[in-house]
Amino acid sequence: MLVKPKHINILATLFIIMVVIVISAGIKLDLFGVTKVKEEIVSQSAKNEIDKIFYQKKAQKIDSIMQIRSKKNYFNGNVLVAYKGNCIYNESFGYADMLRRSELEKDDIFQLASVSKQFTAMAIMILKEQNKISYEDSVTKYIPEFPYPRITVRMLLNHTSGLPNYMWLVEHHWKGKKAPYNSEVITMMAEHKLSLYFTPGRRWDYSNTGYIILASIVERITKVEFADFMQENVFEPLEMNNSFVYSRSLSNAKKNRLIGYYYRGRRYRMIPETVNDGAVGDKGVYSTTEDLFKWDQALYNNALVAHETIDEAISTFKLRNKYEIPYGFGFRIRTRNDKKIAYHHGKWNGFRTSLLRYVEDTNTVIVLNHTSTSLNNTIIRDIQQILDDSSHVDLTQKVVASILDDGLESAVEFYFRHSYGKNQKLDTLRISEAGQMLYEMNKPVTANKLLLFKDMYTNGELDTNFMNEKNFLKSLTIKQ
Repeated sequence: MLVKPKHINILATLFIIMVVIVISAGIKLDLFGVTKVKEEIVSQSAKNEIDKIFYQKKAQKIDSIMQIRSKKNYFNGNVLVAYKGNCIYNESFGYADMLRRSELEKDDIFQLASVSKQFTAMAIMILKEQNKISYEDSVTKYIPEFPYPRITVRMLLNHTSGLPNYMWLVEHHWKGKKAPYNSEVITMMAEHKLSLYFTPGRRWDYSNTGYIILASIVERITKVEFADFMQENVFEPLEMNNSFVYSRSLSNAKKNRLIGYYYRGRRYRMIPETVNDGAVGDKGVYSTTEDLFKWDQALYNNALVAHETIDEAISTFKLRNKYEIPYGFGFRIRTRNDKKIAYHHGKWNGFRTSLLRYVEDTNTVIVLNHTSTSLNNTIIRDIQQILDDSSHVDLTQKVVASILDDGLESAVEFYFRHSYGKNQKLDTLRISEAGQMLYEMNKPVTANKLLLFKDMYTNGELDTNFMNEKNFLKSLTIKQ
């Protein structure tokens, strides 16, 4: 007797349903040690795809805000947001060239302004781990002509040196045709010996001068230009392929560098380079949002220096063992909801830049703007609110991750540990979406674990009293 095609389809469907029931039953029994189901390995790339399910709504909210800001406030820049170490948003808004009206792209390169300082600090940290420098060394050990012998490397890093403003010195005393480089600024400092603002180590005062001296120390120790040291020791190892140090004084001009603009008379006007665009270390690093995210992740992964070295760089310090100063090495420090934020902003020649690292949450917000508009803080506040609104999504994502990494039993324990008495709900729709994605990835056992957990949660079978009943396993077996 011939079997009709429609009957074959019905039989195939029934077979699949039976397989799913058997797998689910096996998983459920395995939860309590009765039987074993063959484990599946879910790759990290697959886990990353599943993670995106939980972040889509956040990304949509961020995009909605950014669309409004770009149109209403004429924001011209790039924004990247990472949540729990995952890049969930990276978009460009407005124009790269205001005259030609060419649109910004994700790989357009911004002058980071003072966000550059953390890179300068990293150069010193690398040399410190190579035992080529100590934070307590006097600057004169490396730059003998430096006219302030009581200033140490640490004082430069944390802005307690009291050094005068080198930009004032350059603007009033430089006679050269091109902008002076760091070495020429140091020569001017040795010649004019301007008074310190205060006794070194007595106060905190933000100092651009300190960071060009740090870059100069790197050059004296390594015998190479600061730009080359950074390229070889930071940018290339981290594959920051669109990042570099640029100085107007040197012949290292790079293509694709954005120009800064200001808005006046109902039009944008280009800001030309100045006499202070020769010195580097306080500024001068150019980069993109994607490269900065690589940098951010490298700091978590200790890719360049040890964890202890990074931890000191993003920690506050006590001035004279008395005053808590919210600055590390190239990072400002503050707390939000009792959690640390290591961050820095930059402002120079039309560029407004911001990099915020929410350390405990492994969240990151990067805003790069090249039109002098003071929108960065407003955008950051809006994004922070979206990142904060995440309790049930976070718990659901962690439960799913626990199932994928450690199994169903661990996920149940995790759920109890983090939800008991807190009235936190799970997002069952996203669990279903994750399960469906795993089916499509040919991971039916893991998919059924997710869906079984969802069903038990929906049916109240994860209730503490129910789970602790002696006859629970028996009733579970009968239901199968």
